[in-house]
Amino acid sequence: MFCTKCGFNAGDTKFCPKCGAPLGQNKSATTENTPVTEEVTNTPVSENATNVEANTFNNGFNQNANTSTTEANNGFTQPQAFGQPQAFGQPQAFGQQPNGGFDQAQYGTVNQAPKAKKKWPKVVAIVVAVVAALAVIGYFAYPFIYSLVSPKAKAETALKNLGKNVDSYVDEVLENGLTSTDTQVANETSVTLKALEFNDEDYLEYLNAKTVKWDIQSDVENGEMSGDIAIVDEDGDEVVTIEMYSDGSYVYFSCPELFEESFKVDVDSVYSSYSSYSAILGSLSSSGSLDLEQVEQYSDEIKAVVGDVLKGYNVFVENLEYKKVDNKTFKSENGNIKVTEYEVTVTKDALVKGFNAAVDALYSDKEISSYMSLLTTFSGSSKESIKSSFESELSSFSPVSFNMYVNDKKEIVRLSVTGEGNEGEIFAEFIGKKDPTDYIHVGFNYESDVIDLVVKEDGDSYDINLKAQGEDLDLTIASKFTKDGDKKVTLDNFSIVGTADDESFDIELSGKSEIKDYSGLKYKKSDFSGASNIEYLTSSEEQTLALEVLSNIDVLKKVVSEDLIDELFGSAISTSTNSSYTGTYTAADYGISLQINADGSGVLTSDGSSIDVDVTISDGTIVVANAYDSTDYISYSVTFTDTTMTWTDSTGSSIVFTKGV
Repeated sequence: MFCTKCGFNAGDTKFCPKCGAPLGQNKSATTENTPVTEEVTNTPVSENATNVEANTFNNGFNQNANTSTTEANNGFTQPQAFGQPQAFGQPQAFGQQPNGGFDQAQYGTVNQAPKAKKKWPKVVAIVVAVVAALAVIGYFAYPFIYSLVSPKAKAETALKNLGKNVDSYVDEVLENGLTSTDTQVANETSVTLKALEFNDEDYLEYLNAKTVKWDIQSDVENGEMSGDIAIVDEDGDEVVTIEMYSDGSYVYFSCPELFEESFKVDVDSVYSSYSSYSAILGSLSSSGSLDLEQVEQYSDEIKAVVGDVLKGYNVFVENLEYKKVDNKTFKSENGNIKVTEYEVTVTKDALVKGFNAAVDALYSDKEISSYMSLLTTFSGSSKESIKSSFESELSSFSPVSFNMYVNDKKEIVRLSVTGEGNEGEIFAEFIGKKDPTDYIHVGFNYESDVIDLVVKEDGDSYDINLKAQGEDLDLTIASKFTKDGDKKVTLDNFSIVGTADDESFDIELSGKSEIKDYSGLKYKKSDFSGASNIEYLTSSEEQTLALEVLSNIDVLKKVVSEDLIDELFGSAISTSTNSSYTGTYTAADYGISLQINADGSGVLTSDGSSIDVDVTISDGTIVVANAYDSTDYISYSVTFTDTTMTWTDSTGSSIVFTKGV
């Protein structure tokens, strides 16, 4: 049954499922109209009723043979329309249409089937839906589609992301400060030797104290520093301590266990002993000319310059030549990574355009316009002349190509440059799992020369390994350290192992460092009053220091073994090891006698008075020092025979002692 309101085929239900109109009244309304009933039950209609069923209106509507006229005519109950005689006067009989359906000409407007709904609204809706779906798919698929259409897109984006990372890093550094915000800092650090071998000889066994600890306080604002540097034995006792203070110009220090004196050294002279440029660096350091806090004041200008340079970099990247090589699986040291390989060529055109873009950005940047004006004024170079000069420098430039691997996140995984004829390679790999920079592998190889650096970060743990190989060189440096917050670092291991020029070595150490609460400088300049400048020590002062060290040889024995002391000082302490020097020597004509003991101690007697002394015999010289005051001593050239000892002074005068008298 068809609904009279909306035309929907409702079946045998009492209400239309589509619009809800009641359907039962259709039949009664039709049968009450007698003229319509008579016409509808006419024989021609009955004969063709089966034809209606057979053809099912060509639309799949299967009607029964006894379907009422009302149902056959889609349920239209308009009695006034069935009373019009012209509707039945057509020559064509019911059921004679090609498909056995209703003919509008045959039945006129009375029997006209309901007008078919226009299809264009549905068509439009479908088209809109399809377009919307394509738009959504296109929005998400565009990067993938674009990378297929434009092979350079993925590679270009990866290189630009590299520039963004640099920009972000600079911002972070400037925001967090180039230096610590604390102007007063205390640091405690200790380092312990775990291995010390040279040419397969173990020197660690020569050390009785293997740990060095320093506890330093720094007042950055005033350029002052002080603290202790101690040598610690295996029991944790500090056996030798250097007390120090620096005002930025001099370093003052003393070592109470070995010397009674204090010393100082010029900071500039320390720098100059290492480099021809160090005097300048020392001057900057001591004068405070290099003030990083001043640099921080120009953070906005620095950011502007970095941003302008990166604009040029992006233009440079956009003008590189890209060639997609292949999609592949890169078998890295840290697992397999799906990548796209590109061949990227650096051309003169890309360099020139990138440089020009950076120059344009710098000159148009209001943040640094005054500085650029000064540059133009003092250098005499305009923006265009700078561009022209750069391009002329590249007149003989030849294109350079490098290979690049990019992952699905458009991050650079590998960069490499290969030498002519595939001889040698320089590469950098970024193969961390969470962040590519968590695992960095940089290498260089050419013929027998190899350099390989790996830096790994895993949470608060860091591993750094460097290998270098070449002619007469095979070196491995390994380091692992762990951070504990912002103030503690533990050096789990640091080692240097290898050979160089046929010399082998194995050095290993561990340690820790911690930032402590600052409570002031432990020492001040006045604690080192009368300090001697070690650059200008006289021979007499040097000899006095040597005697002091030898007189405190027992302290050194806590640091190093006796075997090493023998090697370091040689005959300077031979009195303690060479029994041929021991005994009592007498110069009767001068009323002097000297007793020399095996441990280097002795007794000097002159005119009946005796004092305890320390005796040192070294390189043909004998030094006899007051055991209680090392600055009180006498020194002569000395020679020995089996029975005599002869002292000779600077004038050539001699005193002959007879042994055993």
